[in-house]
Amino acid sequence: MKPIFVFCITLLTALMLEAMPFPEELVWFRPEWALLVILYWVIALPFRVGVGLAWFLGLMVDLLQGGIIGQHSLTYVIIAYTCAVFYKRLRMYHRWQQGFFICLLVSINQLVDFWIDHYLGHAEPTLMIFMPAVITGLLWPWSFIILRSVRRIYAIR
Repeated sequence: MKPIFVFCITLLTALMLEAMPFPEELVWFRPEWALLVILYWVIALPFRVGVGLAWFLGLMVDLLQGGIIGQHSLTYVIIAYTCAVFYKRLRMYHRWQQGFFICLLVSINQLVDFWIDHYLGHAEPTLMIFMPAVITGLLWPWSFIILRSVRRIYAIR
């Protein structure tokens, strides 16, 4: 398989996981799959994957979730840029430290999404908005191992 095809499959898989139905009582525990995958690729290939792809993937998430167009794109661009700036430092951290940093970045995503939803009258203040960030941070080490093995097997550079 061509490396670009495998790369696109990882992004498509993340979008499918974002679109997957989730029980209403567990909606606060839904990880940010698309953001998790794009952050891995920004850290692994910072000169090939960056803000443009993060913007496009955020736009796709907006279309999948039926929200305001550009809401996720805005936060994905901010987070991808932050991750691209600190990619050398992130590579030196242990997986659990990277997971903590990913948790902070996803918290920014959740906070901006909450502000937009609250401004529109769709959300009430609660600390549960940060639970997807915690879940995504906890999933980071395993996602990193899986995506790194895919990158190495298919020689994605």
